[in-house]
Amino acid sequence: MQKILVRTSLLLVCVMVYSHVSYAAMLATRGEEADNGTFQTESSGVSSSNQGMCEQGERGLPGRDGLPGRDGRDGLIGPKGDAGPTGSIGPRGLTGEKGEPAASTKVAFSVTRTTYFGNFKEYRKIPFDSAFANIGNHFNLASGTFTAPVSGFYYIVINIHKRADAPNAPFVFLKHNGKLVLSVDECCGDDPYDTASNSVVLKLNQGDDLWLELVEGRMFSVTVNKESTFSGFLLYEM
Repeated sequence: MQKILVRTSLLLVCVMVYSHVSYAAMLATRGEEADNGTFQTESSGVSSSNQGMCEQGERGLPGRDGLPGRDGRDGLIGPKGDAGPTGSIGPRGLTGEKGEPAASTKVAFSVTRTTYFGNFKEYRKIPFDSAFANIGNHFNLASGTFTAPVSGFYYIVINIHKRADAPNAPFVFLKHNGKLVLSVDECCGDDPYDTASNSVVLKLNQGDDLWLELVEGRMFSVTVNKESTFSGFLLYEM
C-alpha cells in the first residue's frame, strides 16, 4: 500500500511540473514581461531534477474481482427433439407373495330325473334318480338334498325343461336351509318345448342343506333323455 501511495505522489508532481512549464512557454510566446531566464532555469531545473521521478513504475497488483452480474433472462423454448432409442429390458422383478391354496376338498354334483314328477296339491321337494357326478357323495338322491361338507363359496345352476305332453309347465324354488334363494319358471310360452335356467354363487357353512322344491300344481318334466338338471360345485373354502 505504501509503494502505491509514493507512486501516486510522484505522478502528481510530474503533472504539476508539466503544467507549469507549459504555462511559462505560453507567456514567452505572447511577449509578456517575465524573468524568462530565471523561470526557464528554475523550470528546467525542476524538469531535469524530476525527470527520473516521472519514469513509468512497476506494474501494480491486479485488482479484486468484481461482483457477479445478474442472471440473464430465460431463452425461448426450443423445438421438441427426436425420440431416443428404445431402452434395454430391465431386470426381472421380485417374486410375488405366495397365493392362497385352492380348495383342498373336492366337491361337485350334477343330478337329474328320468321320469315325470309333479302335479301335486302342495309344494314338494324334488328327489332325483340319476347322477352325472357326485364327488364326495354329498348329494342324497332319494331326498334330493345336497349337504355342504365344508364352509365356502359354491356355484349352483338349475336347468328345467318343458314338454308339450306334460300337463303343466315346471316352476321350482332353490331352498337353502328352508329359505328361498331363487326360482326358475318356464311358463306361459307358445313353444311346445322350452328350457329355462338360473344360477348363483352361494356362501354355505359346513352342514348347510340345499334342495329344489316344486310349486304346487306344476310338473317337473323329464324323461329318459334327462332334460332337467340340478348341479353345483365348491369354488373355494373359507
